Amino acid sequence: MNLFNRIFLLFSIILSSVFVWAQPDKITLDEKKRMDFDRHFFDGMKEKMINNFIEAETAFRAAILVDPKNANVHYQMASVLLAQKKQDEAIFEAERAFNLETGNLWYSKFLIELYKSSRQFTEAVKVCELAYKTSKDLYFLQELAVLYNNKNDAKKALTVLNLIEKELGITEEISSKKEAIYLKSNKIKGAIKEIEKLCIAFPKEARYKGMLADLYMNANREKEALAIYKQIQLADVKNGYSALSLADFYQRKKDTAAYYQQIVLAMQSQLEPNIKMQVLAMIIPTSFLGAAHRKLCKALIDTFITYHPNAPEPHIFNGDMALQERNFELARSHYWLALEMNRNNMMVWEQVLFCAQQIPNYNYLLVDCEKMIRVFPDYGVAYFYHSIAARQLEMMDSAVVSARMAVSLAKDEEMVLQMLSNLGDIAHYAKHYETSDSAFEAVLALEPNSALALNNYAYFLSLRNSQMDKALNMSKKSLELDPNNPSNLDTYGWILYSLDKFDEAKIYIEKSLKISPNNAEVLDHLGDVFFRLGNKEEANINWRKAQLLGLNSAELQQKINTQLLPKK
Repeated sequence: MNLFNRIFLLFSIILSSVFVWAQPDKITLDEKKRMDFDRHFFDGMKEKMINNFIEAETAFRAAILVDPKNANVHYQMASVLLAQKKQDEAIFEAERAFNLETGNLWYSKFLIELYKSSRQFTEAVKVCELAYKTSKDLYFLQELAVLYNNKNDAKKALTVLNLIEKELGITEEISSKKEAIYLKSNKIKGAIKEIEKLCIAFPKEARYKGMLADLYMNANREKEALAIYKQIQLADVKNGYSALSLADFYQRKKDTAAYYQQIVLAMQSQLEPNIKMQVLAMIIPTSFLGAAHRKLCKALIDTFITYHPNAPEPHIFNGDMALQERNFELARSHYWLALEMNRNNMMVWEQVLFCAQQIPNYNYLLVDCEKMIRVFPDYGVAYFYHSIAARQLEMMDSAVVSARMAVSLAKDEEMVLQMLSNLGDIAHYAKHYETSDSAFEAVLALEPNSALALNNYAYFLSLRNSQMDKALNMSKKSLELDPNNPSNLDTYGWILYSLDKFDEAKIYIEKSLKISPNNAEVLDHLGDVFFRLGNKEEANINWRKAQLLGLNSAELQQKINTQLLPKK
């Protein structure tokens, strides 16, 4: 026998001895059978230890055939069957182990857990009762209390908990369990009695007094509850829980002034910032504080900041309040204060990007995205917005790089389509035409009926005077899919214009303007159409309208100055 096998055998014998108790009616084995049993049993233990459960089961079954009254082998067999999710068979073997050695705590606990997991509470109760009777171990009483509660037998559950309490004395755990049982049975008086006992046993524990006051409130014994809350607060003015409880009391009474005073005390207390944040999250969206609600909320936030100068939460609330007033610049500054304290809050980063877009300030958006990417380098949306900002700032190479990264980091098909479409747009304006075309081809391969992709791809091809038949067909299809979209109407009209079909072009471009009359780019297109139709006066009117609406291209200015179209 090599060294490993000898060590393993020794370890197995030691491990086996943990579980082998004196077994009644044990079969006396002759030497050969004993050796056969040991060989099968230890083979099973070895396979079990390396998670070869099927092989372990085979070995244990062979051992059982040799000695069916060995409790340990049935216990080991049950554990192996359980590992294979053979619940019923595991219970059968665990029952055999328990019945052979009812005094074995391991077998009792294992069988109880199996019964509980299969919701056989009555059987679990029987094992608990017998195991406690044999061992007097309080573990089984605690299990009995849980089981009786699961069976909705409140009387027996309370009886068992009283027995435990007699052994251990009054404890929060037992009192709380009894309180919960009484409340579940709608016996508020019983629940109160239990917490009163807890308060008497621990007179200096303010938290227990708070629990009692809460119960008094639930029982409509408001005067008694209020007296306890005030007693707690008098003893410790920084006890935030009592302040919140009193605030709740005054809110029920619709006493706004007293309610607000208690919330101020809560903000000044030693409560954790996240609890204070939850309180403010319930107050700020409401109008409970009346006409001065926003002003009072701002004062609460300022108090929060005073007592927690390094906490990001109040700055987030200031940002949210500024956002409600659509003051995006101020909101962004507050969110940045929060981020200076905690750069890992994704929600706040998203709010910052939103504010930069709404201002709009593309320098902000560019810088904010770059800072966010340093913290969350795999967040594709940050690259997406970075590409948009870079495009607006005419940083076209940077825009294309970011747009590519956004595609590579997209998490699902919907996002892939959005990011590819964005890459197609940006690559076109960066004059990376092959990349643009490839991006749109990829979108249409995934979603052939994407009206947006069909329209944009067609429009960009027409601007380059490339593959005009393909552009016309895609634009026509986009119009069939979304016939009242002004962008689709303009694109189709513009392609007809590029094909020298000026009368038809005018029809579709005018339809687009009827739906969206202040689109500067479409007005510019209509001006070109009128020029080609020989109506220079209407051409000039539409060009000037486009300029007044913000289209300030050099080409448009040239058309207005010369009253001519630039040469192609």
